[in-house]
Formats: sequence, structure tokens, C-alpha cells
Amino acid sequence: MNSKLLEIFKRWTKKNRKSIRLVLGGLIVLILLVQLLYPTDRMPLFASIDGIGVSGQLKKDVIKTLDTVTNTQKMTIALGDTKQSYNDVKLADIGMKVSNTNRVNDSDYPWYIRLVPSSLLWFGLFQADSKPEYVVQKSITSKYVTSKLGESCMIAPKNATLSLAGSALKVVSAKSGGDCSSDAVVARLASVKPVITKPAKVTIPVSTIKPDVNDQAAKNLAGSLNRNSKDGIHIKVAGKSQVIAQKEILSWLDFAPKDKQLTFTVSSAKSDAYLKKHVTPLVSKPAGITKVTTIDFTETSRNEGATGQTLAVTATLDDIAGVLNGKKTSAVAATTSLAPSVQYSRSYTKTSTGIAAQIKHYDDDNAGVFGVSFMELGGQGLKAQHNGDKQFVTASTYKLFVAFSTLKRIDAGQMQWSDGDIASGRNLATCFDDMIVKSDNACAEALIKKITAAGLNADIKSIGLGATAFRSDNNVTTPNDLANYLTQLEKGQLPIKPESRARLLDAMKRNVYRRGVPAGASGQTADKVGFLWALLHDAAIVYSPKGTYVLVVMSDGSSWEAIADLTRKIEALR
Repeated sequence: MNSKLLEIFKRWTKKNRKSIRLVLGGLIVLILLVQLLYPTDRMPLFASIDGIGVSGQLKKDVIKTLDTVTNTQKMTIALGDTKQSYNDVKLADIGMKVSNTNRVNDSDYPWYIRLVPSSLLWFGLFQADSKPEYVVQKSITSKYVTSKLGESCMIAPKNATLSLAGSALKVVSAKSGGDCSSDAVVARLASVKPVITKPAKVTIPVSTIKPDVNDQAAKNLAGSLNRNSKDGIHIKVAGKSQVIAQKEILSWLDFAPKDKQLTFTVSSAKSDAYLKKHVTPLVSKPAGITKVTTIDFTETSRNEGATGQTLAVTATLDDIAGVLNGKKTSAVAATTSLAPSVQYSRSYTKTSTGIAAQIKHYDDDNAGVFGVSFMELGGQGLKAQHNGDKQFVTASTYKLFVAFSTLKRIDAGQMQWSDGDIASGRNLATCFDDMIVKSDNACAEALIKKITAAGLNADIKSIGLGATAFRSDNNVTTPNDLANYLTQLEKGQLPIKPESRARLLDAMKRNVYRRGVPAGASGQTADKVGFLWALLHDAAIVYSPKGTYVLVVMSDGSSWEAIADLTRKIEALR
């Protein structure tokens, strides 16, 4: 049967030889034509690069794909002879850029191979694969090395520690550190040639530094803590037993190395929410109120309140730590006493002593620190102070001293009100007014420059203000010095002419900042405020219906409203 078919085939081919040759020739021509016309911007059929199939794809798409894959892959950095990973980074983080452009464009399907029939089907399988190109910006590499290893190129070892996994503790492995050379590290990172088929890894040459706490030490502690807390921690609270679950108690722990061992402490911050909800309410007893009655500075009666009780957190946590250490079988919620709060019922006499007591107690009971000096210039001649000799940074009250020195020089003919361009085109008359009324800084600073700090300090000392000074860092004064200045000004005792005194007082009466002493006073006020950082000061002469008085309030961390309130309270005792 087969021989018969073969004979038929031979007779057919012999009879159609010419036609067969024409068909085969046409087929070969067609294949060569297809191969010759195959686009040059496409990869050969069945080609692959680094294991990624790129058959027939546009070269620009292949370049984009390969660049994305190579540049986003992570590189593992290891230290010295250790096998552990120290850090995983993207190539861009160390200033490396991988380009696949040339290797893809080199994957050509040359014309002489296209002349080989059927080469389109097999040439891509045998194509040689070149390597990508690597560009390294060493400045970025150096920045990476500095950020991770520091200027000294010292990699700190990482001690083994513990973390909570479910209801038990597990070991977080230690990592070695080392000393290294920054230049050597940069050179080593720049020498890496990562490819897709081989995970990028570089070993930094270091002199290895072993961690103080190794994995075994951490494992030993984990085993002990997990065993000692497996049934929870039993704690006696107000005579009754509670059980704190293992997961809860282990979540309170902090770990730290000590003498090459891993130690733990029970954190008050981490335990706070649980204790406040489940323990503190059961042991707490509110403290009472001690009621105290005073007149001025004298205590006249006292009714003691009951002592209270609350949880002694530190002692309680120490007891819990003892159970975790295996030294105790159960813990006790310790308590500590609470002193009763004190409620004052205060009254003040209309005397200097009463006013002094009012000021001190106001400072005690309100936010901030106060320095106060009070003096009646008429009437009973009452006076009082609190922190009167305490030095404060002057803020803008220093402009009162600048005003005095300026007026002295006007009186002596050394300066004229018409002197021009003191600050921002303003003459001396305008600048003086703006400095006091609006607390203008530019005018004050210009006048200080003209008079000099030495000249100002000499003038200040000449009128007996021993605690006031213009300094290179910050100008300082005291409530008593300011009150002394204002008293001399009001009584006409400053060594300036009457018209100069009147000019300064007039400007002070027009001061635009009125939220302090003026807001609490009962009469017209001539004052100068100062505010800087948390400092609020007011130095005032008050023309009250009950007689003129001087009040200086200097404060740190208070408010204008408090200064006004204190003024009202002082006036109520006159």
C-alpha cells in the first residue's frame, strides 16, 4: 500500500515538477519579502531580554518596560561578613540610573540575516544579550551614605528586642553594625551592576561591631515573660483579686539593653488607660477641702478637710514587674494619700499691708508671674509692692527712659523739636509723640542711636534708678524703678523743664493701648505699656477721684484683662 502511494507521488511530482518549482520559489520569495519588510523598530520574533519576552514589541516600549523594572528593583545592602540585610534601597536612592536603550537598539535583525529564509522564526531565539548601561551620580551616593551612616561612617548595631505577636512576645533579631570608610562605601555602591535576572546585593566593607544584646538573650527573656504571664497577672485591688490578661500585660512593656542583657520596664503611659478604668476607681477616695480664712497675710481660722487616697502607679507597676520576673506570684494595687485641697476665704484691710497681701495672693492665684509697685501720691500715702525689685525685660517701657534723655537734650539745646528725618522722614517732634502714643519702635531705636546706650545709662543712674540698664542683649528694669521714675515725673522732680514734663504726660495720656491699667482704673491715666514675647507691662499714673497714684504692673505669662482686674481690686482697697 505504501509503495503504491509512493509511486503515485513520484509520478505526480515528475509530471508537475515545473509547477512545484514555481510554487516553492514564490514561497521563498514571499518569505524573504516578509523578512526584508519586517519593521526595524520592532524586536525580532521570539526574542527575550533578561527572561522577559519581548517578541515583536516596539523597541521604545521594550526600553520603557526594562527601564521601569530595573530602576524600581530594590538592592540589598549587607555589612561586612554578616549575611543579614542592613538596608533595602531603590537604585535611585543611591544615585544610580540604569539605561536599556543601547542594548535594545542593538537587538537588530540585520539585512544579511533577513536573506536567510525562515530566519524571522529563529533568529530571535539565538540573539546575543548585552548588558544595560549604568550611570551613577556620586554626589547622591555620598548623601545617601552620610544620611544612613553619618559623617563618621559608623553603622550602629541594633540590639535584639521583643515585640508582641498575638498574646506572646517574639524576638526581633539583632543586627551587627560596623566602622567603615565613606569613600570605600561610595565606590562599592557605584560599582554594582544590577540586572533583572539576578537580585542586586552589595556588601559594604566594614569592621563589624556586634550588638550588646544578641538573639539568644532576647529569646531567654521572651521565654521567661511568656511563661510568667501565661495565665495572666493576678492583682489584689481593694481586697479583691483581678486578672490582667497576658496580651494586655505584655503590651505594657518597654525593653532596653543593660549589661549585655535585655531588660524590661512596665510603662506607666501604656498601662494608664487600663488602670484608670479597672483599678484606680476601686481604690480611690476623694480628698476633702481644707477651708482657710485670712485677713491680709494673717490666717484667722482653718477647718481641715479629710485626706483622700488614689492609686500609687509606680509602686503598683513595680509589683507587677516582680510577678513578671518570677519573684512574686501576685501583685497588689498600692495606694498613696491625697492631701485635701485648700479653699481660702480672704479679706483685706484698706491699708498698705492689705494691698500688699491682695497683690501677692493675686499672683498666687492667677497664671503668670507678677511684679507690682503701688504708691499713692496723695490721700493716705498708701504704698505696697510684690516682687518690686525683680528685674524684667523692659519691653517698650524703655521708651519712658528714652523720652527723659531726649527731653534733657532738648532743654539743653543739644536737640531741637524741628530736627528732621529722625525715622522714616519724621522730625523729632513727631517721632517723640509716636514713640509714646503709638509705641513706635523705629523712632525709639533712632533716638537710642543718637543718645547712645552709655548716655541713657548715665541719665538713668542720675535719677536714682539702680536696677535699670540698657544692655546689648535686653534692656532691663524693675517695677520699683519704673514707679520711682513715674513718681518723680508726676511730682515735677525729674531734671527737665515744666513744658517738657507737660509734653511727656500729655503723650502718655494719649497712649493708644488702654486694655491694662486704664481699663481697670477709675480716673484718667497717663501710662506706657510694653509687650514682648509673653511679657505684658503697664506703668501708669492714675488721676483717681480718691487721689493720684502710681501703679506699675510687670508680668510674664499673664493677660491685659488680669492687669485690669488687679487694678480694680487695688482701687477697691483705697
